[in-house]
Amino acid sequence: MDFCCSPSASRLRNIITRSEHGHEKHQLIEVMDARDFVANKDVAVAILQKKIQSAKTPEEKELFEKQKFELLQGKELVIKSMKQIVTKCTDSTEDADQVLHGKSKFYARPEYKEVAEYYKEKCFNWHETKYQSAMDHLYLFANLLEKNVTVERLKSAIDEVGANMKTEMEKEMEH
Repeated sequence: MDFCCSPSASRLRNIITRSEHGHEKHQLIEVMDARDFVANKDVAVAILQKKIQSAKTPEEKELFEKQKFELLQGKELVIKSMKQIVTKCTDSTEDADQVLHGKSKFYARPEYKEVAEYYKEKCFNWHETKYQSAMDHLYLFANLLEKNVTVERLKSAIDEVGANMKTEMEKEMEH
């Protein structure tokens, strides 16, 4: 897992070292506080949280809270859609669990790229900030392909899940 740290995480420390000849050498080094490390997939949320905490006006705070809510909502929708696609493409809960927790090397295949692009087009475009988390779950398509799920079956599941998600989102916007 990749990690990132916030700028506040770095602390300068003056370290004194002695050479073999007894000379002192002063050196500034950066020390990181482990509490400030954030998994790469959570950086956007962490940044928004810091912005919320340091907002200067109630309007600014409300704007950042709305952005954070939308980002978390997008992540939730992506996860839900991926689980539904996996369920529709597997024949048992055991197979679904293997796909959800497996690590395939099938991502190098052209079929993987075809399915991933299809998902981006029909469900969630990961170039939109709200849905960037979709990239964290694309490995599931490689896992499904490795289990000999056909591209056609995957696309059919993506179509069905994408249509259902759009309908759900439209209903929510009406309320």
